[in-house]
Amino acid sequence: MIFTYYLLFLPIRTCCTEILENFNDKAAYAPANVADDAVGVPKPQKKHWYIAIVAHRSERTSSRLLTNLGYTNYVASQWEVRTWSNGRTKRVERIVLPARIFIRTTEDERLRTIVNLPFIYRFVTDRARKKSTDSWAPAAIVPDKEMEDFRRMLGQEEFPVFLEDSNINYANGDKVRVIAGRLAGMEGTVIAGGGEKRRLYVSLDILGRAFVEIDKNYLAPIDA
Repeated sequence: MIFTYYLLFLPIRTCCTEILENFNDKAAYAPANVADDAVGVPKPQKKHWYIAIVAHRSERTSSRLLTNLGYTNYVASQWEVRTWSNGRTKRVERIVLPARIFIRTTEDERLRTIVNLPFIYRFVTDRARKKSTDSWAPAAIVPDKEMEDFRRMLGQEEFPVFLEDSNINYANGDKVRVIAGRLAGMEGTVIAGGGEKRRLYVSLDILGRAFVEIDKNYLAPIDA
């Protein structure tokens, strides 16, 4: 019985060995990216840091919702010690970049899912990368090294960190839309501001010739 089993097993083992050797020989000459180029097998996309616009004072709530959905995100804030008029001190968290949340994801996931979330207004765009043939500017991407340095700066409490957004610089006559705060959705024309000013005076059409002072971080350009 033992001898018979050995005779039956030997051809099967030899056959499997030959198949394996032939497979290894073909694999040695196969293209390295066969799996990537196969139909229906997309290549994995790299994740980047994007900047999403959310409602004013909803940064922490939006961050928790994103975390619950499994998205890596970061609210730019810094802890600092404030002294009240009665001499008492308190450690408080200050939002450095209001109405903004950094989200680390792929471009496909951003376009397919995140932009459709009800608490995400839109994403900050990079007008410098806009091509003449495109109808809109691509989403701005923060390099990993810059993001790491930025978070390191905010992680210390000795020196307060302030952000001057050099990409937001409106000129007289620019058409803008309010994207955050109680005036969100209103459209108007910039009549003053720019440079290093933190706030802009905007004439809103719905109010006639009335003027309101709005933080320029709450404004978005209206593409012509």
